[in-house]
Amino acid sequence: MAKKTFYGWYVLLGLCLIYAASNGIVTLSLKRFYPSLIDVFSWTRAEVTRPVSVFYFALAFLTPVIGALLDRRNPKRIMLVGSFIILIGLALMGRIQNLNQFIGIYIILAIGLAGAGLISSMYILTKWFHKHRGKAVGILLVGGSLGGALFNKITGDAIDAIGWRDATLLLAAIGAVFMIVPWIFLVKNKPQEMGLFPDGGDSEPEINLLEGMSLAEAFKTPTLYLIFLATGILWFCIIGIQQHQDIYLQKELTIPSEVVTNVGSAFFLFGVLGKLIFGFLSDRFNKKLVMAASIALLIVGLIFLRLMGTDQGNWSPYYYATTFGIAYSGVFTMIQIVVADLYYGKSYGKILGIVLTVDTLASVAGIMFLGKMSGADGSYVPAFGIMAIMCAVALISFMVVKTNFKAAHS
Repeated sequence: MAKKTFYGWYVLLGLCLIYAASNGIVTLSLKRFYPSLIDVFSWTRAEVTRPVSVFYFALAFLTPVIGALLDRRNPKRIMLVGSFIILIGLALMGRIQNLNQFIGIYIILAIGLAGAGLISSMYILTKWFHKHRGKAVGILLVGGSLGGALFNKITGDAIDAIGWRDATLLLAAIGAVFMIVPWIFLVKNKPQEMGLFPDGGDSEPEINLLEGMSLAEAFKTPTLYLIFLATGILWFCIIGIQQHQDIYLQKELTIPSEVVTNVGSAFFLFGVLGKLIFGFLSDRFNKKLVMAASIALLIVGLIFLRLMGTDQGNWSPYYYATTFGIAYSGVFTMIQIVVADLYYGKSYGKILGIVLTVDTLASVAGIMFLGKMSGADGSYVPAFGIMAIMCAVALISFMVVKTNFKAAHS
């Protein structure tokens, strides 16, 4: 008799679909509206990206609150409330008339994503998987990249076809299907609710959830501060570039809108490959080396981006989309795996929330940095060189972390 499929894989499917919409729309696709908003409202590059800076700033303070709630409350209910708030924000976005209203929409979206985004999905996922956590995290994060590719294409095509205001309503309608249906039929908080054990095993794993490092203990170790420095730098560069990418390609390099849409979709499709590759590698090889490889590839992508600005004829934006897409996804995946490996236990939700807060504040700084640099010099190119150097610092910082990561949980 064939062994029944472990239900955790269905939970993972549901989390992938929810994350595809929540992250794919809010953080990866709304930037397609920026060129249109610049044309309609005559906003500067710094102004049009100011709301997303506020968004990440708000998210930074909301994330640890959600992390603490996840340790005490029903994670699935938190996800549902967050999903509805995201849908409300998207429905209202098409009605904005000024910059302050646009900022208000992004604050609503920050509240929603704090509940329905990565931290809640990771919290539930870690209850279902221990031995196969690396590949499970990689698959979960693939949902974000697939969502980015799908919703980036939908958004760009909808803006061209029906205008940016109606495009927001279309995103809300499709997002509702992606977030609510899987929540109803697939997602469960933990295997014990169904009489199961993590990974489909016959007993609880050796890890005791009442053990593990406390938040206070984590703050007494240099490891946590090195993680803050390395991941903060990486998100400073990654999110800053993501939010300015379409403005750079369409406004500075004068690449046609439909090509910019295709480059964005290619970026996220290669992100799928990156998350699968690095999730797979993390279960089989030293995690420190795998993380280092993803950062090194990120530096290569930044170099391509800089060269494209100085000699567009010889450096296709698809070179950047390939390398940076794979690398960004690898970095993203490895950060989640490393934090779970180091701090899984009684205070995991709190520690993950603090790490994500630091990374989110760094993202705000990265967005603002690129906005000011492009405003002062009229070009993003010098900033890309600075970011490549910063990523080299992040690589060194991570490599001096004194800990031995296992290939996988036993």
